[in-house]
Amino acid sequence: MSTTSAPLTPTSDASPGGRKRNGVNGLLWVLTGLAIAAAIVLPLVTREAPYVYALLLTFPFAIIHGIRRYGWQRLLAFLVITFVVSNIFENLSIATGFPFGHYHYTGSLKLFEVPFTIGLIYFGLGYIAWIAASALLERADETLGSGSRAGRINLVALPLLAGAIMTMFDVGSDSSASTVSHTWVWEDGGGFFGVPFTNYLGWWFVTYVFFQIMALILRRTGPVPVSGVATPRSHFVQPVLIYGSLGLASISNFIVIPDSLVTDQAGQTWSVAALNETLMTINIFTLVIVAALGLVKVAQFTTADPVS
Repeated sequence: MSTTSAPLTPTSDASPGGRKRNGVNGLLWVLTGLAIAAAIVLPLVTREAPYVYALLLTFPFAIIHGIRRYGWQRLLAFLVITFVVSNIFENLSIATGFPFGHYHYTGSLKLFEVPFTIGLIYFGLGYIAWIAASALLERADETLGSGSRAGRINLVALPLLAGAIMTMFDVGSDSSASTVSHTWVWEDGGGFFGVPFTNYLGWWFVTYVFFQIMALILRRTGPVPVSGVATPRSHFVQPVLIYGSLGLASISNFIVIPDSLVTDQAGQTWSVAALNETLMTINIFTLVIVAALGLVKVAQFTTADPVS
């Protein structure tokens, strides 16, 4: 079985529809630039680690980009799935310790025991990770509804890789947000600068669950994108750049944040400078490398339909 997906070509359409698409693409570039600036430049100005602003910018980016790629119904399904699944498992872990470990949030405006913004970040960052994984697997999301061998393999491979890509971000940021900033607190501490290893296993498990559900939905609803028009390479470049900037943010943090000592809930004392240096090293060899490989893969895309 074969399907026809929109080819990757430059976008230069003077028709009203083409101008609208170009306008949407321009807005996506603005959001991409703002997210990159929030991740990399803002820490240099504020001498803090405000990557949360970059994460929140992924939400409107995902809404606009996702409707363009999947249509509003499938994008809404992805939003509901990520929000509900993440909130269930976060509250379950706060109550029982499974799957992340024992912790609690310090913020307000919570849905049960989890801040409302956490669900938005799961969706926005999840969408970025999903598209980045799809790019690395040669537009894998476009094969899911094809019935092809590639589609059957990608049905599992894409959710697994997207979950791993999303978990990479957490490995390179959680101890800064928890042990240093106390956005959430690990009640028993942990060996990775106050964070238990179960947190990262839990992240991969939970993100895999909602990515797998999304993959099954796309398998049933057919190929993407739904627009039927040419897809510019920027469609993939933008989310990959945002993902890479989240890794580069740790370099800014390492440069500007002074050393001090912090103590986790288990009474273990950690050096903030050592913490930031470790997270920077991790991010350079995970997020930044993944983004670089993603850009290389996108540059190799041709107009040929990857579905066969």
